[in-house]
Amino acid sequence: MPVEVVSDDSGDTMTLIRYNDNRFVASDFVEETILNMRNVELRHDDVMLCSYSKSGCHWVWEILRMLRHGSTNLEVVDKEHYMIEYNTLDQLSALPSPRILNNHMFWDSQPRDLVEKKIKTVFFYRNPKDVAVSFFNHHRKFKDYDYNGKFSNYLKRLVQGKVDNCSPFQYLKSWEEAIASHPEQPIFVGNYEDMKENPLAELRRLSTFLGHDHSDNFLQQVAEMTSFDSMKKRKFPVAVLDDEGQPIMYRKGEVGDWRNYFTPEQSAWFDQIIRDQMAGSRFRFRYQLDSQNTMTSLRKNSPAILRQGG
Repeated sequence: MPVEVVSDDSGDTMTLIRYNDNRFVASDFVEETILNMRNVELRHDDVMLCSYSKSGCHWVWEILRMLRHGSTNLEVVDKEHYMIEYNTLDQLSALPSPRILNNHMFWDSQPRDLVEKKIKTVFFYRNPKDVAVSFFNHHRKFKDYDYNGKFSNYLKRLVQGKVDNCSPFQYLKSWEEAIASHPEQPIFVGNYEDMKENPLAELRRLSTFLGHDHSDNFLQQVAEMTSFDSMKKRKFPVAVLDDEGQPIMYRKGEVGDWRNYFTPEQSAWFDQIIRDQMAGSRFRFRYQLDSQNTMTSLRKNSPAILRQGG
């Protein structure tokens, strides 16, 4: 799996690793682990967090730690220590239980143990427009990618899948199909916007899924400790910084930042891509936060988001 300079239609380049012929991962991922993802050994008490990049993974991982340990007073740990693709097999094996593991891989690349041992899996997604903006900034700021393209060109690159994790639409469809075809697998499905708008309700769902019965008082503490400002402050000692000394992984954490990047023409074009690529999907993409009354109405009148698991 050699490192490859991947060009797009505009001539912009990005440094990535190609695997499985037509998929890419970040160039700093561990080759041995990527090649052996299917054989990674999982433990019965593991929890696996899966998402496309820039979908709130650091945020939800921290939430899961606190729910699992029943405490908000935890050691500050870099999530990448528990990211499968970023570590050697020996490093993963040495991690103490209970482990909250994480990866951004497609369903068909998941460890076999995920299904064989019925590992509790948390799947999170985010609206594609905010994902595009956040991933664009991620690729521009992390020097390993050596990417300097414009946002207008980046959108086409993202749709074509010439980024790590490939196209977000390919990724989401692979997971949606897998979730629907594995009803026996305990999978929690949540999204970034619901967690931002109504964290207490979403934390209660997560707590129940994990088998805990935490009080609303504790869940409120978790919500406060994992707010964007709190996370950015707490994680600063272990965060990767940009050239301005700011944590790259904690840029804004907003819903609707896409409006600061998309032109009306780009927005209309991307909307059509979403309609075409995600036709028939039951994932709900929300591009702004609604009032609580509106959100309640949406939940009553919209199809269920796949399933919570069990």
